[in-house]
Amino acid sequence: MILASGHEDRRQLGIADLDRASLFVAGGFSGLHASIYQERNDVGAVAISSPKGVRLLAHWGGRLPPLFDEQVRHIGPSTGWLRSEENVPRNLLRKTFGRGANATLLGDRLLCLGMTCERALLNTELYEKCAQAYVLAKASGNRIGFIPVWVRLIANRRLLRDERRACASYRNGLVPEDINTY
Repeated sequence: MILASGHEDRRQLGIADLDRASLFVAGGFSGLHASIYQERNDVGAVAISSPKGVRLLAHWGGRLPPLFDEQVRHIGPSTGWLRSEENVPRNLLRKTFGRGANATLLGDRLLCLGMTCERALLNTELYEKCAQAYVLAKASGNRIGFIPVWVRLIANRRLLRDERRACASYRNGLVPEDINTY
């Protein structure tokens, strides 16, 4: 956890306090975590993992296309890949997670966001399964079908609505309800 400008709550840090998020503050990923919480007020948990499917995906180019409706509904659009593991500029964080996206690659690791701890873990598992399926399909050399645009639009609208509700819950000092519906 980062303590800057005398604030103990990382959600209270100002933009001037954290211009660049150093990934290795106090021996961990505290700076990145703090910057994500500052950028996305709906996020209640951040998970960083390195499952095998994600490492393979990084080897195959790093971008996970929209393959499954559940992926699009809970993880959101695949908007980028944070290749650097030293410093992540705030504008790149904003671009990567700005449209509701909840997962991206961080080098060969997975950086996954969730409105709750359970949702972050479920998003991590979902991303890993989607990454494994994509890598296997890509290795087969066959054509890979993607989710239609209209399904992506509906799913993304629902995800953004849930994220707005989570933001309102955190603003009111409550933990948001978990997403129980598609």
